[in-house]
Amino acid sequence: MKNKKNIAFFNRELLAKYLNNEVNPVEKSEVEAWIDLSEENREELEQSRKMLDSVDAFYKADDFNSVAAWQKVQSKMHEPQLRVVQKNNVRKEVISHFYKVAAIVVFAVLLGSAGYYFGFRNKVTEVYSEIISAEKQVISEYTLPDGSVVALNSNSKLVFPRNFKGNTREVTIYGEAFFDVKPDASKPFIINAGNAQVKVLGTSFNVKAYPENETVEVVVATGKVQVSGKTGSAVNNNTPILLVPGEKGIVANNGSLPAKMENTNPNYLAWKTHDFVFNEIPLRDVIDCLEKTYHVDIEVTQPELNDLKLTAHFENKPIDFVLNVVRLTFNLDLSEENEQFTFSGRSKNE
Repeated sequence: MKNKKNIAFFNRELLAKYLNNEVNPVEKSEVEAWIDLSEENREELEQSRKMLDSVDAFYKADDFNSVAAWQKVQSKMHEPQLRVVQKNNVRKEVISHFYKVAAIVVFAVLLGSAGYYFGFRNKVTEVYSEIISAEKQVISEYTLPDGSVVALNSNSKLVFPRNFKGNTREVTIYGEAFFDVKPDASKPFIINAGNAQVKVLGTSFNVKAYPENETVEVVVATGKVQVSGKTGSAVNNNTPILLVPGEKGIVANNGSLPAKMENTNPNYLAWKTHDFVFNEIPLRDVIDCLEKTYHVDIEVTQPELNDLKLTAHFENKPIDFVLNVVRLTFNLDLSEENEQFTFSGRSKNE
């Protein structure tokens, strides 16, 4: 597997949170480990810190023309890139947007944009937070302001208010997450996920809503969940479906109506639990599940091996143990090099 620890692939939003002292212990360790990797990474941190200081200086300047700066930024960049900042308007998000647009907007214009949004922040009453999981990171437990607990699969982001106000508890998920919602009949918990909206009072369920996927999937573990599709920005309240344990709801991002069906995948939560149940499952599907859970590469040298069917139950076992069971079950050869596992033809020692 390729080395992905260089500067180009590091999570810039996480770095912004670190500079703003808004990281949790796990995130802090991740950033500091990255900093220690090289002198280039330490220089990158210092450059980011200087950028942050420059933003503060612009914010404090009494004669800063925020309107002019905003008009200048509009002529340089696409408006959607700023929507999150305008809505949430917290310091770390401004810094993260510096990284996203640095290739197309000059540094001075970026500072102008930042100053505009800092000047605008006093008009915004709601403050949002976010938790982000990296490419090979699973956040097993995070407690939200209302006491609900969420787990995040890799490459996911959850956006939520610092404090839930009003008659609902509303969050937005990009990626995959498992929610264990604290019951509150007077304040429904609402999850915005792609073209779907999930509404519950108190239950546990999994939501899979990666932006690159064509559908949003909701699988219920306990309780009841209501899933609605969206048309544009409005929820289509005429087409909700009600899910109970053992059922799965699918909402297509093309705007079609939500569909309900039986959940036939016992491993939908394996990314969190590392528990697998395989019942006459083709090896190609077993490998796909293992790769997504353990974040490894697994190959087979002969296409016909993919059709071998595995029946096994693994309960929170390491990847080496699981692959060795597969090897012994089908009498295969297994090798590993640079974190890549390979199954080659049947062993000749039969």
